[in-house]
Amino acid sequence: MLIHRVEPVYPLLAIVQELEGVVILEAIVDEEGRVENLRVLRSPGVFEKAALEAVRQWRYSPVILNGRAEKFILTVTVSFRLDK
Repeated sequence: MLIHRVEPVYPLLAIVQELEGVVILEAIVDEEGRVENLRVLRSPGVFEKAALEAVRQWRYSPVILNGRAEKFILTVTVSFRLDK
């Protein structure tokens, strides 16, 4: 479960060009719920850096298996939408 989410900073270039998009990432979360590693699965490019910077700061509750905290992998989708 996601317990701390940091919103990405909308890139200025994307605001000026009125771009919207979705970044899909694969995240490895460590035993303490910190994002340990990220890999971009799909990105329109302009949003990639902002999505990576935000998701690196996210925190999850640890996954407990057989009484022990374990690493886990998940897919994260970060949407960039302009308020019009």
